[in-house]
Amino acid sequence: MDLFTKSIYSDGTKNYVDKPIPKLNDNVNIGLSMLDDDVSSVFLLRIRNGAEEYHEMKPIGNRGKLAYYQVSIDINEPVLSYHFVVVRKNVIYYYTQAGVTTYVPDNADNFVILADFIQPAWVEGAVFYQIFPHAWGNLYKVIEHIPYLKDLGVTAIYLNPIFNAPSNHKYDCSDYFHVDEEFGGDKALEELSKALHANDMQLILDISINHTGITHNWVKEKRHFYFENDDHSLMGWCGVETLPVLDYRNEELRDLIYRAPDSVLRKWLKPPYSIDGWRFDVADVFAKKDNVQLSDELWKEVCNAIREEKPDAFIIGEHWADCTKYLQGDLWNTPMNYYGFGRILRQFTGLPELFVSRNETLAKVPYKMTAEDVVARTIEHYSKFPQVIADAQMNLVDSHDVPRIHNYEGYSFEKVKAVVISQLLWTGIPCVYYGDELGIDGYTYHDSGFRYEMPWNLVTDDNQYLQLYKKAISLRRNKDAFSKGSRLVLYAKDYVFAVARFFKDEVYIGVVSMEENAKTIKLPISLVGAIEPSENIDVFGRSFEGSMNASNEYELTIEPESGLLIKFSCAQLRSR
Repeated sequence: MDLFTKSIYSDGTKNYVDKPIPKLNDNVNIGLSMLDDDVSSVFLLRIRNGAEEYHEMKPIGNRGKLAYYQVSIDINEPVLSYHFVVVRKNVIYYYTQAGVTTYVPDNADNFVILADFIQPAWVEGAVFYQIFPHAWGNLYKVIEHIPYLKDLGVTAIYLNPIFNAPSNHKYDCSDYFHVDEEFGGDKALEELSKALHANDMQLILDISINHTGITHNWVKEKRHFYFENDDHSLMGWCGVETLPVLDYRNEELRDLIYRAPDSVLRKWLKPPYSIDGWRFDVADVFAKKDNVQLSDELWKEVCNAIREEKPDAFIIGEHWADCTKYLQGDLWNTPMNYYGFGRILRQFTGLPELFVSRNETLAKVPYKMTAEDVVARTIEHYSKFPQVIADAQMNLVDSHDVPRIHNYEGYSFEKVKAVVISQLLWTGIPCVYYGDELGIDGYTYHDSGFRYEMPWNLVTDDNQYLQLYKKAISLRRNKDAFSKGSRLVLYAKDYVFAVARFFKDEVYIGVVSMEENAKTIKLPISLVGAIEPSENIDVFGRSFEGSMNASNEYELTIEPESGLLIKFSCAQLRSR
């Protein structure tokens, strides 16, 4: 791909769409930028009532070597689907969210704008913090440490399950309608919700409506709520007999879980608890058993019920693989984004690929993931859904289900820093797993090793992990480039990638290297209207060698297995 085709860019942010969430019948200005190099015509091709329709775009300004084009489009239907057509010399280029082709693309990767979509106001600039309650003791301990969370800068708390259950993880629920007394009971949740909201923080609760625990009274009193095996024993999730799977062919069960006014999912959304959304455990297998496939039907009903109760409720589905069908704006806001972020960064930084490593044969293959792989996998995920869904992606690396990256032998602090930088470089909401910001101890061979007690003794001014996370969270919260900006890959070769995040005149470029030696790379910073930075020190205080070369590229050297995040100056936008 030549420099011109690399320069063709648009997205659904306010950089390119003046109303990212329009109302039906609004008019929206949509933009496109590219190098100003022998372009004769530019069109936006939209789908109107099923038919293609071309709209010519007009030049409106320049930023450095970039030319900007714009056109006004009417939002006549709930979903606007479109891509761009650029004419240059004897070539027609087609540009979708998946990139540039010289052949007519299908519409699977089209840009999409949703009319009247309800995006929770707190999503912009949000930072999730996941708490495994048993590791903190109870909900009153969370209340006690709200000042710590606020100082850290997080804005939304995701709690692992808290309802009555015999285990410490609480995924074996025995009563959905009450908070476990071990965690302080219902009153503790009420007080936690009030305290968090008083401090401008949101609260997401975790639940499994796929299965209960074997101690739930339904097992004896409502056995028909469950799937049975051929021998009439209850079917357990993943073969675990103590986690019997619910059978939603039962209408009474649907009423109890989500349909009735006093159902489980509705109860906790209402005052006095007023939670802000739900995270659904094992959402990938929910309501699926061989010839009984109710998942599509159930997710529509569940999500509609939640938003009927609370229109701006945030819905997270636990899914570790491709889940595009749930990310079109009518169901989940996000998966736990292992597929489009966590799995990628873990593998790129030298850890086992979370799914591939489960296969004994595949796990033995010593493949080292390349930067080109990183970009391709990321595009495959993000190109299939609207910007408003991209903005809400829950970008996590560690969790209660996977070993903490820094607990692997030989996994350096510089690698951790590179991953944290990457959380700023990917579109979406960074998620911090409790204790990662302190360098919490643990081991990697069993899940008990990723659920250690919160080490409050490590909260010190000289903790390098804490300082790293505080700085990264501050950037996410306070810099538009990271909270609502565009994202463009500038470089991806061998084991180094560079990504620009930018909003209007604000440009940051992150470089991540997993090379074994120092590497000098050349960045085409003109593609984002950037000019040379004022100093060779990145935002975390690290010095580096870098300067403009004769080809107007920014040439810099990055140390092995490390990351840099550099603030660049920006050329002014000149109107035509």
